[in-house]
Amino acid sequence: MRRVYNFLIIIAITILLFLASLELVYRNQWFDFYKTELTSLNSTEVLQSGKKKMLVCGDSFSADPESYVKMLRDTLNDYAVINCAVSGTGIRQHELYLNNRISTYNPDIFIYQFYVGNDLFDITHPHQSKDISLLRRFYWWLSDRMLSLGFLNFKLAVLRYNFFDDSGGSYKPRVHEEFSVEKYSKREKLNYVADPYLLENTLFLKEQRKTDYETFEYKFDEIIKSLKDSTRKYLIIIPHQSQLSELYYNRHNKMGVLSSVPYYQYDSNKLPVYQKLETYCKQNHITIIDPLKEFRHAESLEQIYFSNDPHLKENGHNVIAKLLIDEISK
Repeated sequence: MRRVYNFLIIIAITILLFLASLELVYRNQWFDFYKTELTSLNSTEVLQSGKKKMLVCGDSFSADPESYVKMLRDTLNDYAVINCAVSGTGIRQHELYLNNRISTYNPDIFIYQFYVGNDLFDITHPHQSKDISLLRRFYWWLSDRMLSLGFLNFKLAVLRYNFFDDSGGSYKPRVHEEFSVEKYSKREKLNYVADPYLLENTLFLKEQRKTDYETFEYKFDEIIKSLKDSTRKYLIIIPHQSQLSELYYNRHNKMGVLSSVPYYQYDSNKLPVYQKLETYCKQNHITIIDPLKEFRHAESLEQIYFSNDPHLKENGHNVIAKLLIDEISK
């Protein structure tokens, strides 16, 4: 029995030492943790090009190989468009790994993508929620403090998604054209269970999301400071689907979203999170790309978000690409 006890102690100490070492290396980015994602989204020709550089960073909206980034690359031939977006990441990860990307490629244009749906949520997860499992609560609590844990989960997810989950296996919400609460993205519904007022609190910067925005701005400022003065800077604000219309607002309510305000009726300039971003961008000479108005118009003609997934279809990416190209070409 004593041998078993000693063996378990050794295992526990080994795991703790491994996690502590990984966190130290990850925080300092002594290793390129996202090199695989960089090389999968960019050809060697693009990465080694002598053209002017355009660096794009964001989450899964930008990391999609068929996203607006591809359209920029196909259109703006004077630039080597380098996509360094990584699915499942946010400002806390970007602050760490972008420093190496910026020093390596010294971009002439820098584009950062912000998503209303979870970019503040991912700064502080609602680990105190009583409506989610104890294991999930512990993981969120720990991952908010150990960023490398999120990286491990991201890498393990590549294997997990081959069998089940939002991105692969038998569960594929994007293939279903008709909306269904049961078929909608599991991850999105989990977020709503844990934080029903997530969207309202994000848009109006209430409660924890107000503090999270301050964190976002502080960390984004560190990124902006690392760019050369001549770099042209753009911030894309991708709206949440429920901002587009009453139809989508009601759909997300069915999935657990709570709100005291019909925010789908609000234009960007009436929403505090947009107002704050607008003020920050003016102070730092950053051009905002806000497609909410164009999205609402495009949606009235043809669906631009997937029915059971929070991401954009090709025509949604087309809207963003056109706005960016028009601004960059001025």
